[in-house]
Amino acid sequence: MNSELKGPTEYVKEAWAIYTKKENFVFFARIMAILVIATTIVSLITNYFYPTDYLQNSDFSNIPMFVGFVIISIVSIILGLWSQSTTYFAILKMGESEKEIFKIGYQKIGRLLLISFVTGLIVFGGMLLLVIPAIIFSVWYSFSTWLVLDKNMGIKESLRKSKQMVSGKFWKILGRSAVFGLFSFLVAIILSIIPYAGNLLLAFVAPLFLLPFFLLYRDLSINN
Repeated sequence: MNSELKGPTEYVKEAWAIYTKKENFVFFARIMAILVIATTIVSLITNYFYPTDYLQNSDFSNIPMFVGFVIISIVSIILGLWSQSTTYFAILKMGESEKEIFKIGYQKIGRLLLISFVTGLIVFGGMLLLVIPAIIFSVWYSFSTWLVLDKNMGIKESLRKSKQMVSGKFWKILGRSAVFGLFSFLVAIILSIIPYAGNLLLAFVAPLFLLPFFLLYRDLSINN
C-alpha cells in the first residue's frame, strides 16, 4: 500500500481532534497528572535539601549529603525517562488501562534510554561533520523511538527501518516535522505566558505535541 501522506496542517488538526475528544482528554489528563505530581514532589525534595547554592558550592567532603545528591539525581533521571516513556505509551495504547500504561512505561525505560542515546550520538556526530548531515540523520532516524517502543524492535533494526520509511519522502517528512515543531513551539509560548499555571499546563499538553508525529509514523508504517 502506498497512499499519499496528509498535509502537515491536516495532521495537526487530527492530533488536536484526538487530544480534545472528551474521553481522550480525560485519559491523558489523568496520566499526566500522576507524572506531574511525582515530578513535582521529587523537584521540591531536591530544592529543599539541595538548593542552588549547594550546587554552586558543592562540599563533597560531606559524604551523606553527596550520596543523597547522587541518589536523588538518579531518581530524577529515571523519573524523567519514565514520564517520557509513559507519554509515548499513552498514545500508542490510548484508552487502555492507565495502570498497565504506567507499568509498560517503566519497563521500557532502558530501551528508551538506549535508542535516545544512540540517535542522539548519531545526530551529534552529524553536527561535528556539519549542520546538514545532522539534519539528514535526525530525519532518517526520527521514527526509531516509535519503532522500538511500538514494534519492540532492536536498536539496529529500528534505525534501518526508520531510514527505510523515510526513503523517497525525506523532504515531505522534514517539512511536516518542521510544522509540527512550530505548532508545539507556538502552543508552548502561549501557555508559558499564563501566570503561575503556564509551566504546569505545558506538562499536560505533552501528548498533544507527540500526536502529530505519531500520526505521521502510523501512516508511514501502513505504507511500509
